[in-house]
Amino acid sequence: MLDWDDLKYFLAMAEQGSLSAAARKLNVSQPTLSRRLTALEENVGAEIFSRTRTGLEMTALGEQMMNHARHMQDDVHAIERLITGHDSSLQGSVIISCTEAIGSLWLVEKLLGFRKQYPGITVDVKVDNAVSDLLRREADIALRMFRPVQNDLICKRTVSMAYGYYAHKDYLAEHGTPKSMADMKKFDFILPHDEILAYTSTEHRKSIGAPKGAAFRSNNLIALAAAVKAGYGIGAYSCLAAANDPDLVRLFDDYVVFSSDIWLVSHTELRRSARIRAMYDYLGDILQDNAAAFAGAT
Repeated sequence: MLDWDDLKYFLAMAEQGSLSAAARKLNVSQPTLSRRLTALEENVGAEIFSRTRTGLEMTALGEQMMNHARHMQDDVHAIERLITGHDSSLQGSVIISCTEAIGSLWLVEKLLGFRKQYPGITVDVKVDNAVSDLLRREADIALRMFRPVQNDLICKRTVSMAYGYYAHKDYLAEHGTPKSMADMKKFDFILPHDEILAYTSTEHRKSIGAPKGAAFRSNNLIALAAAVKAGYGIGAYSCLAAANDPDLVRLFDDYVVFSSDIWLVSHTELRRSARIRAMYDYLGDILQDNAAAFAGAT
């Protein structure tokens, strides 16, 4: 008889393409995963994967199994959501998925009030720039920089997160301070990769012409912020994060380089869970209460 846990491990290996990647996703050791695969293949009586230098390749049997296993996984998650959706208890945990820009500092601080209000609920913050699959229960609630399109998700737009031009005070002391946008071309720049800008509003994404040169580039918002604080040059920085940092200087007052809407997302069935509804409503309130800080209003 097949064990559902073995099929869960099988799906992770099929989707990730290697034992090491699947082990990281499932938070288990690679030898453990290898033993589960061997046991599953012995149970089935045939190879499910071919081991190659580049990873795992599914056999024809593995391809057929994957389709059925995915349907089973969806059914299991649907049952879990149904059970969770009828939970009236304010006990247990709530998993919140969010990006590093929000989750590393701001959200952790703001959720302390929730813990004091609901001491029976464990706050589980999943800080990851990858998109968690709410339908597969990878998280209960997500704060996203884009609107979801799945029909089984509910969402609301909360605040707009603005980014202004900032530089470390020591960089400006050494290189001077730009007096106008045209003057910015003379300075070193910290630039994001295009995939970051894909999630931002085109309304505020303004061109300043070719700068002196890119001193630093990254596809990670935290790395970009660290480069501004380290003094590489001028870069877009979250107004929310910069507000309480005396070493950072905002240029051109309220000028917004780009902005991104923050969407609060959950599954429709999970809104009927008391603890998840409590967190959803709490997050909506604290985001609205801090709208001016997110917008960088002075």
